Amino acid sequence: MLIDVHAHLDFKQFDADRDEVIERAGREGVVIINSGLGTTGIGNTLDLIQKHKNVYATLGLTPTEFKTDEIESTIRLIRGSRGRIVGLGEVGLDYYWIKDAEKRREEASTFSRFIELSRELKLPLVIHSRDAEEDTLRILKEEGITALLHCFGGSPEQAVEAASEGHLISIPANIANSSQKQKIAKAVALESLVLETDSPYLSPVPKTRNEPVNIKETAKKIAELKGVDVSIVEDATTKNAAEFFRLRLP
Repeated sequence: MLIDVHAHLDFKQFDADRDEVIERAGREGVVIINSGLGTTGIGNTLDLIQKHKNVYATLGLTPTEFKTDEIESTIRLIRGSRGRIVGLGEVGLDYYWIKDAEKRREEASTFSRFIELSRELKLPLVIHSRDAEEDTLRILKEEGITALLHCFGGSPEQAVEAASEGHLISIPANIANSSQKQKIAKAVALESLVLETDSPYLSPVPKTRNEPVNIKETAKKIAELKGVDVSIVEDATTKNAAEFFRLRLP
């Protein structure tokens, strides 16, 4: 069994064959945690977990959303869905798209609200951090909270430090072609790694749609980099993810 800790199967790229993609993953023993973003994504993701036994949900909001109504509606929906979800996120900071200093402060303020919400609801937190790793890790440290760092984009040194502070480092399927992700996977101990696809993005084959079954290739690549059998990577990352999200798996 493998756990894809972060996917977006509710996105339009899967409209033609969503059920087939999920069933294919299930046949390969892949459990999927879908990240529903904002009011539309939350509704669609809750429908997915109702329909498919191998899909779980985290709910959050992209950091680049600044509309007050959407932020408040998303928070209300997450509160109302507490019993149906396994985590809160993705939420966090994005400095790749957001350059303006005032907007970045707004991002940080919204991020803090979701951190408080995760405490209130006692839900584990999944973090989006793009070109903002230093501030993200600082905020998490100041808040005294550990999290799953989705598609970690920092340096291997930052990843090792984050792992030492109790965070999980999530490795996406594009590790097949990313020297940065390969260096991180090699540097961080298996006890702090989990696997994701971020489907439909970050495919192991450039310019193709990603899907959860490709998590198997991620496990193989990490095993190759660490010089261990793939079963060791599969067992360790599945255990890490199941414990983090408090999943009751067969």
